[in-house]
Amino acid sequence: MRCRCHHLTIIVTICILRKSGALSVLPDSAINTIDRGGIAVIPNFLSPSEVSRLRTDARNLYHDGYFTVDALAGYGAKAGAKDKASFDPTKDRAVLPAYIPSQKKNGPFVSPTLGDVDGRKQLTTTIAALRSDLAKGLDRPGLDTPDGGDNHEMSFTHFGPGAMLARHIDEHHEEVKGRAGWSRPTRRSISWLVYLNEEDWDANSDGGQLRTYERKVPSVSSVGSRDGDLQIGWLTPTANDPRERPVFLDGRRGGISGKCALYMDSNDGGRKIYLTKEFDSDPYLLLTSDFFVQNLLIKDHDLGSRFHYLEQPKSGLTAYLGADPGEQVKDVAPMGGTLVAFDSVALSHEVLPTVARERWAASGWFHEKQQSEPMGRQIIL
Repeated sequence: MRCRCHHLTIIVTICILRKSGALSVLPDSAINTIDRGGIAVIPNFLSPSEVSRLRTDARNLYHDGYFTVDALAGYGAKAGAKDKASFDPTKDRAVLPAYIPSQKKNGPFVSPTLGDVDGRKQLTTTIAALRSDLAKGLDRPGLDTPDGGDNHEMSFTHFGPGAMLARHIDEHHEEVKGRAGWSRPTRRSISWLVYLNEEDWDANSDGGQLRTYERKVPSVSSVGSRDGDLQIGWLTPTANDPRERPVFLDGRRGGISGKCALYMDSNDGGRKIYLTKEFDSDPYLLLTSDFFVQNLLIKDHDLGSRFHYLEQPKSGLTAYLGADPGEQVKDVAPMGGTLVAFDSVALSHEVLPTVARERWAASGWFHEKQQSEPMGRQIIL
């Protein structure tokens, strides 16, 4: 009888949460942080026992050879470029994916026969609740779709000693991806990660921190995208306009791919204020830097001087012109059970090198539909 009452209490609680619209696994403060361009950090998202169970499963599957080395981490890229014979895969990043896009098939993470199947299923259920919270709280209903190859990504990740990831963002506008920019049905919307490290991890000596480059002033409005147009930069605050304003790229001017213009929201959010005349994505978005956008594309000097890319195209000029003064560094220690989540488009980040230990995590991306491919296409000879 007591068990039935307890079960009834759980059902009633869930119904109340759904009816009231309350979030099930995330605090409201986390939603606001992500919406305005920051990183949400939730300690103890998973219990120590859950972390230990998942880490044991990940470690066993890694040693049994089911992980794939992706050579994205700094060690692998550096060693592989110099001497492939010197590359040690145990020191790079390796993943156990739920889906393998190149082969269009499920990966070992969702295998019904490998390792701790029930432990991974329990994690998948928790992450699905996280996805629903984000879809609701951020008003991104497209996030709340079933798991699948083109919908969402999920994996165990392993960083060996010395592995790192250089600064980057997780998703880019279609027009800066070249010819393949419009080829996929979905795009990354939210990046998430749950650390699975041991309880005695010390970031000061063991490293492996996630370094993010947040804005000193939170965004005045929602970041990431506007009506399908992805964000590519910021207008930093001034004395006359003390607002951090996201800048979006309209890459479908006249229904033609490659015909672009930059815009920001009006103060009331009801209309687009275009900052540039129409321009071609190639070469402007592929070879340029803050300096050229500030001085050549944005005709209003006061507005132009405020512009900074989310992530500047890599060039010697980038280093010469210096860092964006509107950003600040925030490091997150990879403590077991901690969840981090942020907008995949808006937040630039890197992973600092691990020192002498293996760094474990479950990570992934929640996807939204990509805007449809323009009917017309600029001809590039």
